[in-house]
Amino acid sequence: MPLRLQVVTPEREVEVCDDATLVIAKGVEGDIGIMPGHSPVLIGLALGPLVIQRESGRQEMLIDGGFMEVKNDSVIVLAEYAALPSEFDPEATEAEVAELKQRLQAAVEDEQIQRELARAEARGHMFKQ
Repeated sequence: MPLRLQVVTPEREVEVCDDATLVIAKGVEGDIGIMPGHSPVLIGLALGPLVIQRESGRQEMLIDGGFMEVKNDSVIVLAEYAALPSEFDPEATEAEVAELKQRLQAAVEDEQIQRELARAEARGHMFKQ
């Protein structure tokens, strides 16, 4: 029996599928792979890729923060931020990284800018064609 996956952020439901054969996430304590029949678990998520393997192929999205709950072949990701590769332009992401680095130099202690920069850099690395 395949996994049912839901990815939800405060703004939207990003992904729902009921045919995942493997889900890999970056937890705060390391990567975790979930296959059908996995025991129940709740983990905190870090900034990194969420990999969804299906019979039809592999899909990735960028996740930052939140939690992943696994129970009865159901995986629910409640993330602070989620992005699909189709939502970003690599050139715009590079420009955003440069701008955020510049802003960060002026406000070294600004945690929000640091978080935005980490996300933009992760998108730039993860979604390069």
